[in-house]
Amino acid sequence: MKHVNRREFLLMAAAAASLEGAKEKTPRIGVVRSDHTRLAKPVSAEDPLDYERVRDMVWKAIEYGSPRAGRLEKKIRPGSWVVVKPNIVALRPRSSYRTGDITDFRVTQAVVEYVAKRSRAARITVAEGGSYRRVGDSAKDNVNMQNGAHVDARTFDWGTEEFPGFAGSLGGMLDQFARQFPGKKFDYVDLSYDALRDASGQYKRIPVPKASNGAGAFSERQEYFVTNTITSCDFLISVPVMKVHNLCGITACLKNYVGTAPREAYAGPGSFSNGILHKEHSVDGRIDPFIADLAAFHPPDYNVVDAIRGLQATEHNNGRADQMIRSNLIIAGEDTVALDALAARLMGFNVRDIDFLHMAAARGLGQMDLSKVDMAGDDPLRMERRWQRPNRWYGRANREWLLTGDNTQPTASWKRHSSKTDTLLFGKILPEASSAEPAYGAAVKIRAEGHVKAFLWVGMRGKLTAVLNGEQVMAEENVTRYRVGQFQKPVELKPGENQLMLRLQAPPDRAQLSVLLVDQRNEGDSAQGITWHA
Repeated sequence: MKHVNRREFLLMAAAAASLEGAKEKTPRIGVVRSDHTRLAKPVSAEDPLDYERVRDMVWKAIEYGSPRAGRLEKKIRPGSWVVVKPNIVALRPRSSYRTGDITDFRVTQAVVEYVAKRSRAARITVAEGGSYRRVGDSAKDNVNMQNGAHVDARTFDWGTEEFPGFAGSLGGMLDQFARQFPGKKFDYVDLSYDALRDASGQYKRIPVPKASNGAGAFSERQEYFVTNTITSCDFLISVPVMKVHNLCGITACLKNYVGTAPREAYAGPGSFSNGILHKEHSVDGRIDPFIADLAAFHPPDYNVVDAIRGLQATEHNNGRADQMIRSNLIIAGEDTVALDALAARLMGFNVRDIDFLHMAAARGLGQMDLSKVDMAGDDPLRMERRWQRPNRWYGRANREWLLTGDNTQPTASWKRHSSKTDTLLFGKILPEASSAEPAYGAAVKIRAEGHVKAFLWVGMRGKLTAVLNGEQVMAEENVTRYRVGQFQKPVELKPGENQLMLRLQAPPDRAQLSVLLVDQRNEGDSAQGITWHA
């Protein structure tokens, strides 16, 4: 049974008697490419598009990706404050910026227009926090200039060429909507300057809300600086751009929440990045825990993903002509996890490699298994392609183990352990291993759908041997820095069950181990058709 998000669960609990035994609706995603036959003016997937075509694509995807309420506008209560959260991480002429780095302004405009025209919302806010100082900030670093004037996301003039059919600034767009819909309020909030504060005016940390199933924070530091707008609005629509990311694989709906962390609280001196957020809340080198945690403060009520143009290889400009990929695609729906899983699939990733999806699914934010999701509109499988991976990318390492502090003992006596991270820290997991340099053991079963050729990636400190199906496949020693995948060896799995045994000798405070099986490209993606079992 698919989990529901926190607020839906509370509503269901309040009416438990009437809902008992009711079957939940299967999540649905709308998929619309520019050549979709039911669009008013279908065009090639390579067409530069104009605003009318983008709006038609967005609105058709919203129609196909209908929420449980039946239509998106039915979910929005009369008089609501609706926040539209795009990704506007950077502006021209910042060296890290290029087209495909941020949400296409035509998509943002189409979502705002849909809400304004179809719903009875009273206030519609575009909100984002990017790597630039707002107009009026006296700091001298990270100031974006245009024609000699300080500009920000609201005031920057995009001209007419980059987003055909969108002209001028975000502020100008909102002013135009205010004239068109005089009964509604339109505004912009820079989330970088919107931190919650206590009575004394200091930034206030808030604990991660617990889900109905008890899931809490995934970062070890469980309190965050958050913003008034995200925590107070009535309805939140995530409108990200689809692209790769160096540290978590992909950017889409959930990664879009990093822009909700107030930079005024998380930026170090002379900087305007979320550096302190990364330092305090990353776990085992991954940013996935704080992505999932930030989404818990107000999970998306709906999502519209801009997959018109995105970036491969890295999330920002690398100067290569082939970095930007045009797909001319919009996907939309209520189930945030399912949308991100589809985005991963469209870029050729193994969905199970995206660590924050496991966390979001565990919190009840959606369905990770795309076989349990309805796709309406175009067939996404024909649009799947392999985007170039970031250099530092690697998939989710095995998390299910049998462990021991004495590998001479039979495996039946070993301890079953589910790791929260890629890396096993034996000294913490098995403190009872009292010798100066214990002989640790780790075992796991791998089920393969057929003959699978792969690369065994091992990260460790100490002296290690690895045995696959009774054959030694690796013998290494490392006394220097630990990292995931530092030792790699080609291996072959037989159909059915395979047994991997690892023996590690190291002092408790240095004994570390991570293991994954990477496909034949050896670029960090997990091998397809395998599952791990302790």
